[in-house]
Amino acid sequence: MQDLREKIISSLNETTGDDDLVSALSRIVEEHGNRACQAIFDVLVHLNFEPHEAEEYWRKVTEHYEKLNSRLSRKISLRTALCDYFHTIEKKLVNPKLIEISLFEKTDKLTRFDSLTGLFNRRYFDDALIREISRAKRYYTDLSILFFDLDDFKLVNDYYGHLAGDLVLQEVAQILLHEKRDEDIAARYGGEELILILPQTSKANALVTAERIREKVAQKVVKYRNQNIRVTLSGGVASFPYDGASIMDLLNDADNALYNAKTTGKNKITLFSADKRRFIRIDFCKVIKVKEIGFDNSITLSGNCKNLSAGGLLFLSNKPFGIGTRVQLELTFNNENPQVILGTVVRVEDFQDKGVEIGISFLEADKTAKSEILHYLLKQLEEKNL
Repeated sequence: MQDLREKIISSLNETTGDDDLVSALSRIVEEHGNRACQAIFDVLVHLNFEPHEAEEYWRKVTEHYEKLNSRLSRKISLRTALCDYFHTIEKKLVNPKLIEISLFEKTDKLTRFDSLTGLFNRRYFDDALIREISRAKRYYTDLSILFFDLDDFKLVNDYYGHLAGDLVLQEVAQILLHEKRDEDIAARYGGEELILILPQTSKANALVTAERIREKVAQKVVKYRNQNIRVTLSGGVASFPYDGASIMDLLNDADNALYNAKTTGKNKITLFSADKRRFIRIDFCKVIKVKEIGFDNSITLSGNCKNLSAGGLLFLSNKPFGIGTRVQLELTFNNENPQVILGTVVRVEDFQDKGVEIGISFLEADKTAKSEILHYLLKQLEEKNL
């Protein structure tokens, strides 16, 4: 997002006419898609839209700009069209205030960015996490947090001096900025603690990103006054909503995972796990259908599901399955079409007269099935206020 903002601001400063500005911004949109529309409105009117919403608003604003220019006897600027559209038509701006963009950006930079590392500051991070969790709830998507801490950073400051420590922090911050995606949010949480918000990212994919960053930091040689300084970092990974459904829970979980990494050797990344199960489980008292994979004559059985998580489920059956058996499951949410998921039997416990309790770990599910599971889990978590 920051790179896009800089491109847009450059276009504002370099173009001489508004038609040229609209053309320049449209080229940026053509190159970067609806995230560029999102950045345009963030820069020009300080409004935050979802990418698909921003794309639609950009189309409407440019049409409004053309209409104003064709109906009035003088040239109307894009800024005027923007203000008119969002103040009088969409009414997103109630009491807009005019300010030179260079002054606003200078002030905005001071309030949003850490002056040493160039990462977002704690205040911006707190607001961004609220926004991203709200988005994850609204669209039923994954979200992960990476909590990093430089190992033995005090020794760097004590041995090489605080200026060397500052340089190390700057170099590590640059690695985060280089390795993250545009939509990821990198911030300095405090001291030598750095944090990443990864929207629409599962715990497994977050771990891949965290490991890549850890390796880059370990390989980095920071040169300071003819001395080579090497550092490592440890990290903790937690994901919403499986590890925590609230902001505080999610941060605590990532911090606990980081603590675990620190106390078990450092220079490592640890996934949060409250117990042996990696995911929050929710009651799911529905009948499911189960069929063993790989046999044409295998019978589809019915079982009473007990609970469900993003990673698997537990159900009661009249027939036992062997550990490691691959099965096809059919689950129904909200009386809609059944969702098909592939899984592996990971637990079998025979309660004799009550039936066989079978634990399934999901192997594969299509996008619709994943969305349905996440939707159900989020609704249940909200209702139970977990």
